[in-house]
Amino acid sequence: MELTRRQSTVRWGLIVFGLVYALVPVLWVLAIALRPQSAFTSYPLPLVPTRFTFSNLKEILSGSNGIGWLPYINAAIYGLGGAVVTAVVALLGGYALGRYDTRYGRALLLVFLALSLLPDAARIVPLFLLYIHSGMYDTRIGVILAYATGSLPLGIWLMAAIIRQIPIRLEQAARIDGAGPFTIARKIVFPLARPGVIVVGTLAFVSGWNAFSIPLILAQSPNIQPYTVVLQKYIIQEQSTVNWTLLSAGSLIGLVPVLLVFGFLQRRLLAQGGLGAAVRAR
Repeated sequence: MELTRRQSTVRWGLIVFGLVYALVPVLWVLAIALRPQSAFTSYPLPLVPTRFTFSNLKEILSGSNGIGWLPYINAAIYGLGGAVVTAVVALLGGYALGRYDTRYGRALLLVFLALSLLPDAARIVPLFLLYIHSGMYDTRIGVILAYATGSLPLGIWLMAAIIRQIPIRLEQAARIDGAGPFTIARKIVFPLARPGVIVVGTLAFVSGWNAFSIPLILAQSPNIQPYTVVLQKYIIQEQSTVNWTLLSAGSLIGLVPVLLVFGFLQRRLLAQGGLGAAVRAR
């Protein structure tokens, strides 16, 4: 259906507003990160600096006042670990709830959807008490599992919806041909559900990479803290000052891996055949 001139104008207006709303904060971070510290002499600061420098990025990674590579490596470990755990468990749980008609299956999916809306603050105190008594406090595996538990409810809910789109006749035909459960999972279910697994894993990775409140409480040792927690050193509360250039430079470095992951996975998702061939084959 062809849009009218007014509808087209409204649509493009909303698109432009969304782009401005999303990109202007990123441009501000970029402009401050690439600005010399001596340029903070007048306010408000211009969006486009008159001088550019990469010394702030170098200072963050290898300078005496920087945070080094370790906090970013820790964030990558937590993001990748949480993504793997979430993708695997969500696929298994989503298959069970999406393929089999259990008595309380739909109610359980609604519970998972509701749990995905809970903020991290609602989980920190129970996790803190649980980790203190189980010996998992201040450990990397504890932080990874905390990330995974936060991403799993939405992951299971999404995977259950994706599994329902896979025709069960494909699995029945494979069983008639003598295929076992593992063969069906490896050659039929997983290839068709792969786009959903990638989406669930990506959401879990981004959530783990950018998380702040959970590692702030559950990771007290400096050698296991991610960059989101370590960057607090540039906010000096006693003096009510903020080192904006280094704080923005550290945030900018943390933004790059997320953009690379989305750029890489976008091509993978577009390259997937999806369920079209399977549905036409029914």
